[in-house]
Amino acid sequence: MQNRFFWRLTLLVALSFVLASGAAFAMEFGESPLLAQRVADGELPPVAERLPLPEHVFVVEPVEAIGRYGGIARTATATPLHSGGDILLGDFPNLVTADEAAVDAIPHILYDVEISEDASTFTMHMRQGMRWSDGEPVTSDDIAFWYHYVLHNEDLTPSIGTVWRDGVTGRAAEFEQVDEYTVVFSFSQPRPFFLNDLVHQTGVLLPSHYLKEYHIEFADPDELEAKIAAEGFDQWYELYGYMNQGVWGVPLRVGRPTITAYVLDSMTADRRIWRRNPFYWKVDTEGNQLPYLDGIDADIVTDMEVIQGMIISGQLDFAARNTELPNYPLYRSGEQEGNYRTILWDTTFGTYLFYQFNLTDEDPVLREIFQDNRFRQAMSLAIDREEMNEVLFFGQGVPRQYTVLDDSVLFEPEFATAYTEYDVERASQLLDEIGLDQRDGSGYRLRPDGETLTIELQFVNAVVPRVRNVELVQQYWQEIGIDIRVREISGELMSERVLGNMLSASNWVGDGSTQIMFNYSAMNFLVAAQQGWSGPFWPQYTYWWQSGGERGEEPIPAIQEMYDWYQELISEPNEERRNELAKNILRSHAENTWVIGTVGQVPHPIIVNNDLRNFPEDGLWGWDTGVFNLNRHPAQLFFDR
Repeated sequence: MQNRFFWRLTLLVALSFVLASGAAFAMEFGESPLLAQRVADGELPPVAERLPLPEHVFVVEPVEAIGRYGGIARTATATPLHSGGDILLGDFPNLVTADEAAVDAIPHILYDVEISEDASTFTMHMRQGMRWSDGEPVTSDDIAFWYHYVLHNEDLTPSIGTVWRDGVTGRAAEFEQVDEYTVVFSFSQPRPFFLNDLVHQTGVLLPSHYLKEYHIEFADPDELEAKIAAEGFDQWYELYGYMNQGVWGVPLRVGRPTITAYVLDSMTADRRIWRRNPFYWKVDTEGNQLPYLDGIDADIVTDMEVIQGMIISGQLDFAARNTELPNYPLYRSGEQEGNYRTILWDTTFGTYLFYQFNLTDEDPVLREIFQDNRFRQAMSLAIDREEMNEVLFFGQGVPRQYTVLDDSVLFEPEFATAYTEYDVERASQLLDEIGLDQRDGSGYRLRPDGETLTIELQFVNAVVPRVRNVELVQQYWQEIGIDIRVREISGELMSERVLGNMLSASNWVGDGSTQIMFNYSAMNFLVAAQQGWSGPFWPQYTYWWQSGGERGEEPIPAIQEMYDWYQELISEPNEERRNELAKNILRSHAENTWVIGTVGQVPHPIIVNNDLRNFPEDGLWGWDTGVFNLNRHPAQLFFDR
């Protein structure tokens, strides 16, 4: 018999099928008057021919009411080639998505998923009759193209990511194209977290009919060379990447077909304009094709202060990507004049920021200090989380370490509260105990070699605002005699320095705290089985694991034990045993303070025009959900005016 995890997933799949098929069979499909006119003019096929088969249509139950068609939503983005309010009004083209609680993976683009008893084989059934925004059919050919000619093309994918490999052997997934709408991914070992990992994979389904024109395996060589030269590139894969450019699977290249709710109509240096996708595959419970809105206009504004001004003056109908809780009083003050409401969603952040010290620091003295549990415990005890919560978050957060959220089956109260009390005296005693009891003329502690204990903390001010948080932590640690120097650096430099083992201390956002994201958080934040932006935990240990002991250095026993638990966890089909292993990892973090949390579960403000309806008043905000609000199907938004 399958364990509870797979039984629950199967049940969710079945419920999704009943909702979609039962509702759709009784429906007559409706559409926007603008699209109906295009049908009458012979520009488009009838709506029923633009949607999947009736039993395969994705049915969205409206938050408030069946909407009305029309209107252009105004929003903004701070980054020309990245996400903004416009992306968050559309869709996330993932095969499976997170449920509302971010506990389970449920079908999205896929219609159904069958999982083998040992969780090593995944048979995926696509929604039949889906079409790309240019009207071409969406079939298994589009997944097969990605697997054979993108994932397994070294120019486009120099290294196959962990999602598509066995966790233990590292062997890549095998692929079978069964028929026009069915594919199978098989692993040589159980992969119980595979569907969870797929929640954030968006490049698996590609418009092969379009991209083949730019792929060396399919394009006419002379025509391809001409296109490469015309766009100013040297290599075919540069042109391919340019024509496939996007964010989270949403194209940022005019003309590139999509399955998302809106199609990019034009993009300039200061604006992105989107119009509804006439072939979008979701409907409301009465059969009306979504989206309700005619389109989205997004200003590109790189000055964050200007965006805040646009919010409070009512120039934006929706803002969420560039809002923050410290501005909450400002948002509230402008509600009446700006004709908007400020909604607070819970976040998926187990802690807003966590701090970390590099246990494999190149400086042997710092390395010895950082590896001592008492040092990390002292640094945690020195943080006044209650004050931080009041100063930065108006008392809305929860002082806690980085661990899973309270509603997770993996949560234990002691995981969140370990060494979170504010106790400067105890912190100082612990530092004295490990030989840091001598001070220099400025009151800073001396290292065992007689030099001042100076630690440079480098960070990227991304994802959430960090500067004020960092300044408070710097103050707390200086009060116990640690000379902390802070430095903001770019993301590119952060990546370079993390990979080169050139950072002593850093911080990162404490997301990945939901049930659905535990494997991701374990790999990146808890066990650090792969190394990247997330910080300098122990790069040399990670390299040792990844290379089978040929690079880096062998971990200390407590770290190796966590990694052993993780290796068993990622290939264990039994849910009860997986939960036991996961708790072992979380308990080790609580006892050893491998990372130092601050304040978690901080709500996130979302700005919505009063006339824009069907936006949920409560929800989970964060990457865990399948990207912020996108698992709540914003294509259902409409203007009630």
